Amino acid sequence: MKNFTRRRRILAGAMVLVCAIGLLLAAGYNRLPAAFWSRYIKERPPVSLTVAPVGTLNKPIRIARTGTVESATSIPINAVASGQIIELYIKEGQAVKAGQPLLKIMAAAQPAASETVVAPQKAQPDLASMQKEVDRLQKLYDIGAIPRRQWEAAVARLQTEKERVSQGDPGTRAVQPVVSGPTTLTAPTDGIVSGLNAAAGKPVQAGQQLLSLGSGQEVEVVVQLGQNDLYLVHLGSAVLIEAANQTIPGQVTRISPQITADQPPAFLARIKLNGNTAGLFKAGMTVNVGLDTGKTASVPAIPANAILHDDRQRHFVYVAVGGQAILQQISIGETQNELTELTSDLPPESMIIVGGTQGLKNGDPITVTP
Repeated sequence: MKNFTRRRRILAGAMVLVCAIGLLLAAGYNRLPAAFWSRYIKERPPVSLTVAPVGTLNKPIRIARTGTVESATSIPINAVASGQIIELYIKEGQAVKAGQPLLKIMAAAQPAASETVVAPQKAQPDLASMQKEVDRLQKLYDIGAIPRRQWEAAVARLQTEKERVSQGDPGTRAVQPVVSGPTTLTAPTDGIVSGLNAAAGKPVQAGQQLLSLGSGQEVEVVVQLGQNDLYLVHLGSAVLIEAANQTIPGQVTRISPQITADQPPAFLARIKLNGNTAGLFKAGMTVNVGLDTGKTASVPAIPANAILHDDRQRHFVYVAVGGQAILQQISIGETQNELTELTSDLPPESMIIVGGTQGLKNGDPITVTP
């Protein structure tokens, strides 16, 4: 009987000890209300801390689109006539816009339009293909994507071939007149200058490649834009690209029209990836793209150094409320300089505790340092 009573006492003592340990652990992990803890345990002395109000930052407004990763392309720019370069307006790596002057050539004298070249083995031209090309260029010209002379040259070539065929003379072709004197080459599309092989005073031959326009990388991101997007997105616009849980900056290097039958005009923006992507992007990938519009919106923000993180990727701040440090879970967005966007709500006029939060617990007494 005595042994039984003794065992009961030992068991009861063990239960009390376990409960006490559980209470201590609960308090340590903020499981108990601060009022309960302060009632039975001696309160900690107030900690002097610095606070800051919820502020604002100007967040860039971006157009969200889905893009694809493609092998980078470049457009060769060739000399339109033999002659000599007399002026060069660009340099290697420079971003240019469609229609921007690239260089000026002093063209040498060309054969007269009446000359003929015998070519008895020359195949009959495909007038249907030439007409299709003229129609395509007409659409590009109508939306301002190409200069007028490019469309007119295609129309002239088609008309000449029609006249030759109608005269039943497949063995000869008229040599097209080429304007002599100074001729300016302009960029057919937006892009970055690469492979520049031109200099003032250098002689060139008709058809010689002088440079290329492209992104200058192995891969690039391509995004489709609508007509209205062109009011907000331009050559050089900043871009954020999301892939594999990473955000990579980029820049729009070229915008070109996309003509589809019976569809309104669309445009393709080609984006250069900035920095070392370490093989992250492969052709064929789909990525999320945010194109900077150049406009901003004011959003709430808090000091970045006030934010605490746990191993579950959650975010917290301590808020000063009634002389206590109250732990508050939050959600956040972008960080600029020393401010981080706050995407969740906090009570009005919240004062965020900044610094000195190491060892701080929910409900700890504090005093605010001016």
